[in-house]
Amino acid sequence: MFDHSGMDRRTLLARALMLAGASAAASACTSLEPLGEGASASMTSARMITLSAVADTMIPTGSTVGALDVNVPALFAGLMENWAAPATRTSLMGALDRIAMLPGAGGTFAGLDPATRKTVLQRFDSVALTPSGAPKLNPFGPEPATDPAYQRLKQLILTLFYLSQPALTQELAYTHVPGRWDPSVPVTSATRPQGGPGMF
Repeated sequence: MFDHSGMDRRTLLARALMLAGASAAASACTSLEPLGEGASASMTSARMITLSAVADTMIPTGSTVGALDVNVPALFAGLMENWAAPATRTSLMGALDRIAMLPGAGGTFAGLDPATRKTVLQRFDSVALTPSGAPKLNPFGPEPATDPAYQRLKQLILTLFYLSQPALTQELAYTHVPGRWDPSVPVTSATRPQGGPGMF
């Protein structure tokens, strides 16, 4: 799913900004700034609550860190406020609003218990990510989905998670290639890959 070769944090950030439809040059940015709840006209308190529930459902805290542990919702809000193009921002806010109103959620997706949230989101996810049959503009990206706004929302949540140091150092681990392999550098149980998403 992810290509970790030759990646650094700046490259990952540039790709996250491109995914968000950044309206300014990605190369000008050196870091993502978290945005507090209610600090944005588009990321209202209700949307922040929905986003937090969605991120926690997609990447819950388990034996390793989850999306909320690394502040994904605030980073997402900062990206929307400071970098996202207006059309992209509107599209992603629409995806959040649709999730809040899913059948079974009743406008309060975040109010559901975790198990129910997972069931409701999985049902929505399976339909929303059905290939649309549209031309694939990026050969390295996923197949265009029926709901491209939700597809981008999900990709951004995952990207922001794997941009964090805890996710890169705790969630990802090195797996030896099957068969004989003679490394050119020492490999120990503490060895970690250089993490990050591949081409979108």
